[in-house]
Amino acid sequence: MLPPNLHHIELFYYVAKYGGITPAVRKMPYGIQQPAVSGQMLQLERELGVKLFNRRPFALTPAGNELYNFLAPFFSKLPLIAEQLRGEESSHLRLAAERTVLANHLPTLLDQIKKDCPNLRLTMTELGASSTAETLLANQDIDIAITSLHSPRPSSVKTLELLSIPLILIVPDKSKINSFSTISKVSDGKILEPMISLSSEHSINTIFQKELDKRELVWNPIVEVTSLDLISNYVSRGYGIGLTLDAPGMSIPKGLRKINLRGFPPLKIGMLFQGKLKPIAEKFALAAVAYAKKIKKIV
Repeated sequence: MLPPNLHHIELFYYVAKYGGITPAVRKMPYGIQQPAVSGQMLQLERELGVKLFNRRPFALTPAGNELYNFLAPFFSKLPLIAEQLRGEESSHLRLAAERTVLANHLPTLLDQIKKDCPNLRLTMTELGASSTAETLLANQDIDIAITSLHSPRPSSVKTLELLSIPLILIVPDKSKINSFSTISKVSDGKILEPMISLSSEHSINTIFQKELDKRELVWNPIVEVTSLDLISNYVSRGYGIGLTLDAPGMSIPKGLRKINLRGFPPLKIGMLFQGKLKPIAEKFALAAVAYAKKIKKIV
């Protein structure tokens, strides 16, 4: 046997609570006509095979009393739990970003948000090969992603650019290389120096390799790592030239120096989100824009 219609069950709760169909129609939290309620109560009684209440004067039958006593604890607490959930969700901010952003920028930015929202609840996801911003947004696992803006996006995803960060090379202080043009090449345009970079699918590499193709040059990394910090580490140890970013908040370690990549497109970083942001996410977005403007001035 199929369970009774849940909407009919809800209507019965209000009828029983307010002592009849007419007062229930007046006090229900949504609009519905009296004939519709009457018809659905009859349908519910047919589904259950019992009479639930007498119409005139109104009185619950024993079966009606039993059903109402079962329903009342649930329906009476619904407004309270809904308000509680709304309160929790209103202070829950779900962000995704790459490790460098999570470590170097979000703490300062979130400190500002927490001052205005002491009950701030955070869920932060590190973006990587297995967790793309688009997938997390589509699954509604996050409110905002901070990531590069170079990949194609679905039309449902909105973007807001925050920073444009130059690509640079880093070499040991003692290196004889002073500019990109002084890096040794062979006749077919292949660059001989070993390169250290992030993994090949990263936006930094994609931008760099596209520009090399335009210049008819070939230079593939021999060491691929998972973070910009590791690039500096391996350059310091003499494994090769590092491809990295001249990013705000990141300093070049002692013993290394940067080589500017003039004419190479920068890495664009921004926010991705879908639909209308809830208030706490909108507050974060506005703070992120202000923070990006501030660190641009520092740079």
